Amino acid sequence: MAVLTHLARFGGACVSFALPPRCPGCGVVVAGDHRFCLDCWAGLDFLGGPACQRCGRPLPDETLGVTSCAPCLARPPAFDHASAAVAYGPIARALALKLKYGRRPGVARTMARLMQRLVPVGDDVVLVPVPLHRWRIWTRGFNQSALIAGTLARRGGVAIALDAIERHRRTPPLRDMNPRQRAATVQGAFRMRDES
Repeated sequence: MAVLTHLARFGGACVSFALPPRCPGCGVVVAGDHRFCLDCWAGLDFLGGPACQRCGRPLPDETLGVTSCAPCLARPPAFDHASAAVAYGPIARALALKLKYGRRPGVARTMARLMQRLVPVGDDVVLVPVPLHRWRIWTRGFNQSALIAGTLARRGGVAIALDAIERHRRTPPLRDMNPRQRAATVQGAFRMRDES
């Protein structure tokens, strides 16, 4: 058994030497898996502090007592609450594109580590990833939200329901659409799975 342990360590050292850990943002060699270089880490805008209780949009510090942003007050969204770990910027965008279109499913674990602090803990918590249409899974090879949710569920000890929602209608990529166009495009594309 000791020989196997030594062989495994040696094999791991060889892999680490040949394929060292790289920054998920820019690709430079870093000290460990899922770690960012200093520049990319500094480029991540971690969210916290005052935020809209509905959409999670940051609010200015001087808005004491205000719990909702102007857009949510003017047109309340159809959901109760949303939050994000980091603001969408160049590094966050690079991670999302690597995961979705760069065939880099390992980035899902990196993203889940950043999101972990936002996941509530408890027996009543269930993570439900957004499903992809079967043709999109076939071409991409995986569902990026299911990979992230799976990592979050394992790390946080919460339940996951991979098939609670189904996408029954194919939609075009949303990346070049504004929020209103995105909402119109996905209207009616999802439904709760029939449990009967």
